[in-house]
Amino acid sequence: MASNQYDVLILGGGPAGERAAVQAARSGRRVALVERENVVGGTCVNWGTIPSKTLRESALYVWSLRNRKIEGIRSEITDRITMAGFMHRERLVVQRELELINRTLEKYAIDLLAGHGRFVDLHTISVTERDGRERLQIQGDVIVIATGSTPNHPPDIEFNGETVFDSTTILHLSRVPESMILLGAGVIGVEYAAIFAALGIQVTLVDTRDQLLPYLDREIAGLLVRNLTKLGIVLLQPDHYRKIEVFGDKHPMVRCHTQRGNILEADILLYCVGRDGNTHNLGLESIGIQANERGLLEVNESYQTRYPHIYAVGDVIGYPALASTSAEQGRQAIRHAFNIPGPRGRTEMLPFAIYTIPEISYIGQTEEELQKKGIDYVAGNGKYEMNPRGQILGDTDGALKLLFETESLTLLGVHVIGTIASELVHIGQAFMKSRADAWQIAETLYNYPTLSDLYRHAALEAIAAKRHKTRS
Repeated sequence: MASNQYDVLILGGGPAGERAAVQAARSGRRVALVERENVVGGTCVNWGTIPSKTLRESALYVWSLRNRKIEGIRSEITDRITMAGFMHRERLVVQRELELINRTLEKYAIDLLAGHGRFVDLHTISVTERDGRERLQIQGDVIVIATGSTPNHPPDIEFNGETVFDSTTILHLSRVPESMILLGAGVIGVEYAAIFAALGIQVTLVDTRDQLLPYLDREIAGLLVRNLTKLGIVLLQPDHYRKIEVFGDKHPMVRCHTQRGNILEADILLYCVGRDGNTHNLGLESIGIQANERGLLEVNESYQTRYPHIYAVGDVIGYPALASTSAEQGRQAIRHAFNIPGPRGRTEMLPFAIYTIPEISYIGQTEEELQKKGIDYVAGNGKYEMNPRGQILGDTDGALKLLFETESLTLLGVHVIGTIASELVHIGQAFMKSRADAWQIAETLYNYPTLSDLYRHAALEAIAAKRHKTRS
C-alpha cells in the first residue's frame, strides 16, 4: 500500500470525525484524519459545547454564592470579575480534553494531517497549507465529510470582536460587560443568556418566534421562562433586528433597532441565529455534490451522499447537531461502510439537553405531540420542592414530568427542568428502552434522599390520574 493510500479519509476532527476515525482504526483499517485548525476536537471541544458548559458551571457557582445563602456562613465576591480569571477553568478543561483526544488518535495509529482538505476527484483529497500551497494528495476507498458548522454571519452585521460577537468569538471577550443584547433564542442563545444573566449582567433576549423553544413541552417551557425572568432577563418576542450600529468613541456601545420598533442599547451584542455547514471550498462542485443554502449536505439513512463511498456526518448534515449524535453518526457510517456489527440507522430515542439555568433535558414525546397524534395519555409530575434532596440543594423550582399511554401505562416521554436534569433524563431513557410501565417505575428502589426518587412520585401520580380518568 502506497504511503498516500488509505482505507478511510476523514475531513474534520470534531466528535463525528474522531469517532469515525477510531471506529475504522479499531477494525484494522488505515485511517487519515485531515484537520484544518491547529487543534482537533472541533467546535465541541474548542469553541462550543465544552467551553460554554464550563463557563456555565462557573456562572452557576457565582450565582449560587449570591443567591443561595446559608445561615451563619458569609461569602464574598470581588467587585469586578475579570474575564481572564473567569475563563481560566475553561482553558484547563479544554486542554485536558485535547490531550485525551490526541492520545486516542495516537493509540490507534491514526495519521493526523494538518491542513485544509479539498476533493480532487471521487477518491482523492488535496491537503493544503494555510497559504494555499498544496502539502500532499491522499487517496481513500471511503471518505467521511465531518467538517462541522460555523455561526451564521448576515452581511449587514459587522462582527468586530469588540462590541458585536457570535457564539465562537464571545469566548474571547476581554471584559465583563454590564449589559448585553442577545439576538436569537435557540438553544445556544438561551444558554448564553442564562450564563451572562447569572453573572449579574443585564441581558435582553430577542426571539424571532412567539414561543420560546417551541419543540419543548409547553409546561416545561413555561417554567423556563419563569426562571429566566427571575434571572433578570428581558425577553422580547416575536422580534428581530432591523439595523445594528456601533456608537461612542471612548467607550463603544451597540444599538439595535428591531423590526417592531424597539431601540436597544448595550455594551455588547451577541448574535446567535443559526449555523451554516462548513462545505465552502471543499471542492464538492467538482464531484457533483451540492450543499443547500445553509451549506448542509443531504444524506440517506446510512449517512451516504449521492456516492456510496462518500459519507457525511455531524453538524454538516444539520439536525440534531449534538456532540453525542454526531459521534454516533461517525461510528455508524464506518459500520455501514465495512459491514461492522453494531447499531445501524438513525435512532428516534435521543436525549436532548439544554444547559440553561436551570438546565432542561428530555426524551420522547411532548404532550402537544401526543395530542396531535390522538394518543390517549396521562401525566405524572415530581416536584423538586416536594423532594428532600431538592430542598437540601435549595432547588425548589425544578420538576420531572412523565407521560404514559393510558391503557398500558407505557412510558412515552420524559421532561426534566432543574438541577442535573441532563443526568436524570438517562434514567427515563433506560425505562423507555425497556418499555417499562408506570407500575415498574413506581416499584423501582431509589436511593434516599435523591432526585431520582422523583420518578417514583411522578409514576404514582400518573397511576392515580389513570384511575381518575377511568372513573369519570
